[in-house]
Amino acid sequence: MKRSLFALAAVFVSVHAFAWGNSAAPGWVKTLAASPQMKVDEKADGVVLLDETITTVRDDGEVRSLHRRAYRILRNGGRDLATEYVSYDNDTRISGFHAWSINAAGQEFDASDRDAVETGAGEELYADQKTRMLQVAGDIGSVVAFEYERREHPFTLQVMWQPQRAIPVQRARLTVVLPDGWSHEERWFNTANAIAPTVAGNQTTWEVSELPAITDEPRMPAWRAVSTRLGVNFIPRDARVKGKSHRTWDDVATMFTGLAAPAATSSPEIAAKTKELVAGHEGYLDKIAAIAAFAQRDVRYVAIEIGRGGIQPHPAAAIYSHRYGDCKDKVTLMTAMLHEIGVSPYFVLANTVRGEVDRDFASAAVFNHAIIAIPIPANVDTKSMSGVVDVPRFGKLLLFDPTSEVTPFGILPPYLQENRVLIASADRGELVDVAAHPPETSRITRNAKLALGEDGTLSGEILETTAGASAASRRYALKAKNPAERKSYYESMLAWHLAQFSVQDITFENVDDLTKDLVVHYKVTAPSYAKKSGALWLVRPRIVGSKAETVLDLKERKYGYESDGPSLDVDEIDIALPPTLDLEELPPPMKAAGASIRYTSESKLDAGHLRYHREYRVEKISLPRDQLAELNKVFSQILSDERASVVLKRK
Repeated sequence: MKRSLFALAAVFVSVHAFAWGNSAAPGWVKTLAASPQMKVDEKADGVVLLDETITTVRDDGEVRSLHRRAYRILRNGGRDLATEYVSYDNDTRISGFHAWSINAAGQEFDASDRDAVETGAGEELYADQKTRMLQVAGDIGSVVAFEYERREHPFTLQVMWQPQRAIPVQRARLTVVLPDGWSHEERWFNTANAIAPTVAGNQTTWEVSELPAITDEPRMPAWRAVSTRLGVNFIPRDARVKGKSHRTWDDVATMFTGLAAPAATSSPEIAAKTKELVAGHEGYLDKIAAIAAFAQRDVRYVAIEIGRGGIQPHPAAAIYSHRYGDCKDKVTLMTAMLHEIGVSPYFVLANTVRGEVDRDFASAAVFNHAIIAIPIPANVDTKSMSGVVDVPRFGKLLLFDPTSEVTPFGILPPYLQENRVLIASADRGELVDVAAHPPETSRITRNAKLALGEDGTLSGEILETTAGASAASRRYALKAKNPAERKSYYESMLAWHLAQFSVQDITFENVDDLTKDLVVHYKVTAPSYAKKSGALWLVRPRIVGSKAETVLDLKERKYGYESDGPSLDVDEIDIALPPTLDLEELPPPMKAAGASIRYTSESKLDAGHLRYHREYRVEKISLPRDQLAELNKVFSQILSDERASVVLKRK
């Protein structure tokens, strides 16, 4: 699901044939092609020879940026470097878009603005965001280079520079030219050593060299959370443009609220619908939950982003009438409805990618999502609601994401946990660290009543009950499927755990009712489940539901680890054994703990029944690199336990 707020969408389009010309490359490109290249890993698909941005700010707040980028293609996987994408909107002008290449034989090619392909952006129903794509001839060994200028009057006088890439960077340079009397402030992210700039008059330049590639690792944090970045605020001299300098979280909050609050005006239709929704509900939270369910389920997610639509909500009356809108539109309509029952909520800016919001550098550009914060009176009990936060300047608030159609009221989706959000009002803002929910809020309980036949076939019933985020992920997969497709979906999950099996009489309860647990009940038959070796039978008590992940390769790993979120999985397996079998050996009980994971399991024989109990708790989402050896130890112990079998023998 797309949640566009401040960022332009990246768009990828099919490439057609281009008529490349033979034209002399400019001197800077020829110099780079002839200069020595940094040493790179032999697996690198390419290398950035130069990534240069020269940003010139005018007194009226216009920002002009000249971009120059040059790459050398080293392997087949680097051929995409011969294509450049530039995103813009109606308030942005792109000019001088040009490309050149010099192949290994010294032949030169070029392409210009007339060769560029233009397309609208992504998933919006209507949008003025566009992408211009330019391709030039490029083969292994080629140096390809691009140049263009961007002119805009941005909402905020700030630049976020990210020189580190998925391929090595030989040299990257940012130059900022400010008018007389202006100043700047800067902050580096994800680097131990801030790079001091060189200053010449009104011109400030930061330069980095030989940056390593960002390694793509399993379950690593988001790239922007680990990449070397620089944020620069421009501080104007003239009071007329100082309002665009959002240097504090208060500044960002009041700017956004000024755009959003006027849209949250009610209408007779909204008032009537609100009255209908809350009819029969007496409690404070019950009324709010009814309104939340409407915004969450009955307002379809569709983005319409024209002009300020990228960051400014549409009027609540229009959202209600059309029954669609994006994240900030859903919040706007919900705000108007809450006003009708005397509740004054707050807009909340968020990022669905963890680790991008830095407490010490205020920026509107780091947000791509909007949710809502609902004030909670002191006499209202919220013990069962993990989405409640206490905010110094705002009080007790319940955070709710109406865009997530499958997350129950009172909890937050995992992407907002262990994350930061900005509570926004007309005169202040508060950046809040949202903690991970308790594991019990995302629960899977599996109860199996099974029997082992004399031929080794395992058959019986399994009841799965899921709640919270665990239920949300399954509801999302199930909601658009018909009964046959739902059965196939479950069969595909079971196929990871059972070699041979069939499923019968599968039922799904409460797929659309978020106030109740999701319940799945089915019968399963697994021929030859018991493995025979002479007089011995091997029976794995862990039937379905693998807990451990693959052990991480830590030899060259650089980054931390992110789980799917806090959760609690409980299995209760009961297998009735044939009376002709007796116990030979049980796997030892298992207790494993570390790196925010706790795991226990135990098998026992009781009155002819093999009973297996295990619990798996995940307590945090993000783990630093220095805890991954401990995580691997826990995963290894769990994997060993999951492969363990009970040994039975003929009497």
